[in-house]
Order: sequence, then C-alpha cells, then structure tokens
Amino acid sequence: MISRNRYKKRRKRINFLNKIKFLNFKKFNFNYSRLLLWGGCILIFYSVMQYNFFDPSENNNPRDWNKKQIKKLNLSELYKLKNLNHHDVRIWVLNNTNQRGLAAKIRDCLEKGYYLGETHIKGDYNILKQDNFNGRWSDGLKTEIFVHVDTINNPKFNEDLKEFLSFTGYSKNIVKYRYEKILYNERDITIKLGEDWDKTGNLVQCDNPIN
Repeated sequence: MISRNRYKKRRKRINFLNKIKFLNFKKFNFNYSRLLLWGGCILIFYSVMQYNFFDPSENNNPRDWNKKQIKKLNLSELYKLKNLNHHDVRIWVLNNTNQRGLAAKIRDCLEKGYYLGETHIKGDYNILKQDNFNGRWSDGLKTEIFVHVDTINNPKFNEDLKEFLSFTGYSKNIVKYRYEKILYNERDITIKLGEDWDKTGNLVQCDNPIN
C-alpha cells in the first residue's frame, strides 16, 4: 500500500517535470507578445496621467514657471544679457501715422535696444503684435501709451512702467490706464505711435537697427 502511494507521488512529479520540459513555446511567445502590448498600453496611459495631473512643474502662471525653470536649470549665464524685467512685459505696437513700416522698426528697437551716443540701451521687450492703429481708442495723431494692468492690485508693475518710460524717453503725461480683463489677457502695454513719435523721447534713435 505504501509502495503504491510512493508510485503515485513519483508519477505526479514526473508529470510536472514533463510539463515544464515540453512546454509549448509558441503559445508562450504569443502570450508574451500580448503581455508586451498590454504593458505598452499601461505605460502610455501612465505617462498621459502623469503629464496632465501629476506633473509637479505644472503652473498656471507661465511667467513664474519660466523663472523657476531658469533657476532650476541654472540658465543665468545663458540669460545674462537679457533683462527679464523687460522681457516680462507684454507689448503691442500700433502705428497711427502715415509712415509705412514704423511699427516694425519700433518693434525691432524694443526687442534689441538702441544706442544713445556710445551707450547701448538694452531692449528685450516681449512684443506680441505690431499693426496699424484703427482709431477706436483715441482721436488725433498723438503718441499715447495705454496700460492694461490693474496697478492698484499689482503695484509692482509701476516699476515696469517706469522702466518702459525710461527706455522710450516719453513722459508719464501720455500714459492712459485702460484696465479690462480682455485687454489684460492679451497684453500689458499698448504703445500707439502718432505723428509726434520722433519729436520727443528716445525712439528716434531706432533709425539704426541693431543686428
């Protein structure tokens, strides 16, 4: 009786070893391919979820995010010639004169700067748009600067405006505050160039572009 039980156990072991030894590798390869396919799908799904919901670098304010990236990646050397206070200001340039190409010339000047004597005045402003003025905001051909930032709730922007006036050489008496959410979502400052654009200020120095 005991020998019969031993025989049964031995037979079970042989059957188990035979199953391993004579495994159907074609079937195994097929299942392995499916496993790889499912694994790839899971990785793709995880990447999408990670990018959209769990990315710690995501920030609703792209300006703050860009500055954090500069510090994180130690890009100060790369940006040492760029004035981030200038670049942080979004500007539209509008031409309200009969002079063709004026908006493009002033845009180039705001982005690259100009020479005042032998001194290079840095530009690096963020020019979002250049266009001809359609006359909706003001009558006449006077140069005007429109500020679309709520400076009461954002008092720090007054320093940016002060720097912009210093760059252009225009006085504060041509500045008009026009805060609307739609306008602010588009830009911070609009400079409308009138026929007197070269009578005062420094933008007349923009006649010689900087490469």
